[in-house]
Amino acid sequence: MKTFSFMSVPDKRLTMQAYLLLLEKLQAAANSSISKPATSKDKLLHQTLRLKQLIEALEAEILAE
Repeated sequence: MKTFSFMSVPDKRLTMQAYLLLLEKLQAAANSSISKPATSKDKLLHQTLRLKQLIEALEAEILAE
């Protein structure tokens, strides 16, 4: 994934921290006890899966440095 290729390592680490915080928020929203329409919950779950993929790509980029 070329998304992070041109970022500095400190920027990659900061982005990783932000993604991890966002992932927590999305997971909490998807799992909240507040009634949500199925499409809304599905969208949140899809976003968490995509964010996990981005985190994995970013981890690989950091390890390759």
